Amino acid sequence: MTPLKTSPSLQPGGRARSRRGRNPTIDLDKIEQAVRELDHGQNDLSMKEVADHLAVNVTTLYRHVGGIDGLRRIRASLSRSNLPSLPAAEGLDWKQWIAVLSDYYRRALIEHPDLLDFVQAALDPDFANLEAEARILVEYGFEPRAALLAHSFLITTITGYVHQELKTLEEARAGYAPYYTRLFQNLDAHPERLPTLSAVNLSQRDLDRDLNFKAIINYAIAGIAGLRGAPDHPDTKSRPRDALTPPARTVTP
Repeated sequence: MTPLKTSPSLQPGGRARSRRGRNPTIDLDKIEQAVRELDHGQNDLSMKEVADHLAVNVTTLYRHVGGIDGLRRIRASLSRSNLPSLPAAEGLDWKQWIAVLSDYYRRALIEHPDLLDFVQAALDPDFANLEAEARILVEYGFEPRAALLAHSFLITTITGYVHQELKTLEEARAGYAPYYTRLFQNLDAHPERLPTLSAVNLSQRDLDRDLNFKAIINYAIAGIAGLRGAPDHPDTKSRPRDALTPPARTVTP
């Protein structure tokens, strides 16, 4: 009896090999384009939605992006390209400029919530903003290390506030009374149960998100002013050139 020949591609312990090569059906550029086309500023981007748009199965998409977090990272990266330039500091003292910068980052994170999960990795992957902000603070009189710490503290403060702000908005949309709204309800119904908080005389004005953000940033600015290496005269408005223009000694292409 003549023994049967086994195909090399089916040898025991081996994987069957394709007889011909296949071009990949999708790549990163196609995935980015799909995310761009499907993104309408919503938070419910799904693997299935993108896979259907690309006419592939979810498993194929998963091999390229590693799951929903990969898609959201792509969307965050795309969002960054839509952000305006850093606000200029010309004519402002450093406290005023940090307040303006804080508004810039808050708006960016609210308008593009995916950025909140990745923050600096998505907002500033090549450290260009960090370099520009540090240089501006140094021009204001900060020592370089103090400038870096100021930036880190500010970003941490802003992301913490915006995270809670977005959660509050989400709770309100879902019909659930946010934490501080429930506090007001309790103070109105049973003021004697919370005597210390009742003595604060809170009003609806205290629920204003914009006013609360300004208050938080004012606290952050006060903390930054106390950093070792912060300028001795924080209110100076002396700006020899536009804040985003490189120093004269820098050679630019």
